[in-house]
Order: sequence, then structure tokens, then C-alpha cells
Amino acid sequence: MSEKAWLDVSVIRCPSCGRYYADASWYVVELESDIECGSCRETFNTKKQLTDRVMLEFQIDEKGEILEAKVTGHLK
Repeated sequence: MSEKAWLDVSVIRCPSCGRYYADASWYVVELESDIECGSCRETFNTKKQLTDRVMLEFQIDEKGEILEAKVTGHLK
């Protein structure tokens, strides 16, 4: 029998070079953190560059290891 776990994930995009990043939504939306792009080194605000937010559902085995992940819905 498998268990389930969930993670609210945000996708952001560097406004300078267009590189995409995915991070936990609490970090992007709640903290409104600034990050430095790993490609172009531009610093930008994550919340202002949000392109998508989804809930991921993970199937977890009896050892606590991930079996699979799927998007269960898009969040606003």
C-alpha cells in the first residue's frame, strides 16, 4: 500500500535570459524572495516573475521513497 504527499510548486522565469526555475511556493509567493539567475546572474523578484503554480501529488512507498509524481491542479 502506498501513501501520498503533496507539494505546492511555483514556476518562475528570469526576466533577462528567460531561464525557468521551479521552487516551493512558500518561498516564491509568501516570502517574495529575490534570487540570482544561475545563467545570466541577474537578480530578480520571484513573485513578480511567477508563470505557473501547481500542486504536485507524490505516491510514496512503505520506505518513504517516491514512486511517482503528478500534477493534481493549477493554483492561482
